[in-house]
Amino acid sequence: MWFRQSLITLALVAPAMLSAVSATKQGKPKAFELTLTWEKHAPDGFEKDMILTNGQFPGPVLEMDYGDDVEVTVHNKMPFNTTVHYHGIEMLQTPWSDGVPGLSQRPIQPGASFVYRWKATQAGSYWYHSHHRSQLNDGMYGPIVIHPEASAARPFDKISNQPATVRAMKQAEASVRPLVLSDHRHVTSERGWEINVASGLETPCYDSILINGKGRVECWAPEKMASLYTAEQRLFLQLGNKTAFTAKGCLPASVIASVQARGKQTNLSAIPSEIFDVCTATNAPREVIEVKKTPSDKETWVAFDLIGTFGLITGRFSIDEHPMQIYAVDGSYIEPQEVEAVDITNGDRYSVMVKLDKPGDFTMRMVSLTMPQMFAGYATLSYRDPKKAQPPSKASIAYINDVGANTTANVRFFDQAKMKAFPPAPIAPIADQTVKVSMRVAGQSYNWALNDTIYPMGLDNETPLLFQPDPERHNNVTITTKNGTWVDLIFQAAAFPMPPHPIHKHGNKMYLLGQGDGLFKWNNVAEAAKEIPGSFNFIDPPRRDGFTTPAALQALSWMAVRYHVENPGAWLLHCHVQSHLQGGMSMAIQDGVDQWVKVPPEYLNY
Repeated sequence: MWFRQSLITLALVAPAMLSAVSATKQGKPKAFELTLTWEKHAPDGFEKDMILTNGQFPGPVLEMDYGDDVEVTVHNKMPFNTTVHYHGIEMLQTPWSDGVPGLSQRPIQPGASFVYRWKATQAGSYWYHSHHRSQLNDGMYGPIVIHPEASAARPFDKISNQPATVRAMKQAEASVRPLVLSDHRHVTSERGWEINVASGLETPCYDSILINGKGRVECWAPEKMASLYTAEQRLFLQLGNKTAFTAKGCLPASVIASVQARGKQTNLSAIPSEIFDVCTATNAPREVIEVKKTPSDKETWVAFDLIGTFGLITGRFSIDEHPMQIYAVDGSYIEPQEVEAVDITNGDRYSVMVKLDKPGDFTMRMVSLTMPQMFAGYATLSYRDPKKAQPPSKASIAYINDVGANTTANVRFFDQAKMKAFPPAPIAPIADQTVKVSMRVAGQSYNWALNDTIYPMGLDNETPLLFQPDPERHNNVTITTKNGTWVDLIFQAAAFPMPPHPIHKHGNKMYLLGQGDGLFKWNNVAEAAKEIPGSFNFIDPPRRDGFTTPAALQALSWMAVRYHVENPGAWLLHCHVQSHLQGGMSMAIQDGVDQWVKVPPEYLNY
């Protein structure tokens, strides 16, 4: 269900934070090479087998400009198949480069290479990751930065009407720094899946939270955890006849079994003790991000792309004593919101502007909000005023505690419901097609269905649907649409309790029309809006490439999104929790089947 510290110097005009891979000369495609290897690495102080990309973790930043033709050559030096997906990239007219095995390409076999070609038709923050089974959990991910055109309208004048401030923010955006936020597990993805199958239970317990690939295992005292339990966590402990979380900060396996696997056969003895119960602290380096101000800086800002590369958790991010101006979400500009904390789930990207006006060292916090586990990760933002003596060392003052609760009443959180596109993004007033899907556990507790039926893992090795579309296929794992139409997707939790599901659509962005508790009893959104008009926004709804369904704790829940079919191809719709994805929580979408693309021979014959 469900120290030796390292240092990165961030001069505001320096190249991007992570080492960029090679690019070709101007006028030719922006070319990158990614070599994937299976090696020992210890991001949190515990050595394990994982995927390194060009010998590093996370993978190098792919940095480019809007309008660039992009070519990414992936060399698979690992002992198993893989693919690479470019999360949030619409792949306009190049769906064969989307990186989904069995849908848009055949897997890249050991020793083989594959060339992804696409055009940067969007600007902003994106990321790449493996889309083969749950290899994301093995560390195959990295950031993408696409710089906007100089003439692009930016929302910075809505933050300040001072020309010098706006110039400083534009400077900061031009050298934006990716912050890769991730949860980390000591077992490999395949071993984790084997444990799920052997035990008959999903095992939602990780080991650490990393920032830019660095962090450590922390073992919280039982008294600390007890003082921080949420009402939801206390309820689940009560339902499972337990009084405390484990030493790793996890909901005990027996509690998860009694709730999620109720009535199903489980074998908890097949779960090694280190998965839920044993916590061994480490003292690995945390990330330290140093920003160097120059004596001529009258006003200094730094821009970060916060990238949620999580396999499981939803977290909350904050920088002590530094409000954030959120100016873009999932790569697209928004009307800025000034906040002290923002929730980030699997696949989310938030571009934030931070004013550096009080030199010193400040803790950056990434804490888990996911009910089955209590843990957190930390980094340090460090900067000095070159005109003044170094300030005395002191602990920074937090906006949130270790489980994300505000420490004072005036802490502001990002409000997705108030998120407005900049400039406004038009939406059709009514849909041409409505698809209702029923989310549920399907079979064993580790098997999930997006629409009653598990998406078979075996399809990964079949001829890709993109190569052989079926215009008449409409079933529990396939949606078929016509080009130019507007489609409503209604996600219904078919049972409770059910955790939130971060739903991601490949190929284009969606609009969040509304969500609520209970059964969506209407045939379509138009009918529902007549009865519950306050539950919907048809004027300026949030727009992004992923939305999270409401948790269904003591009642059913639903979510309605709308999207425009304008990019024909075979696209995946899925939950981005890796165990749910591997457990079958996906559907294929044949968008624009009446205007299908012609696949180049090099991809057909790969």
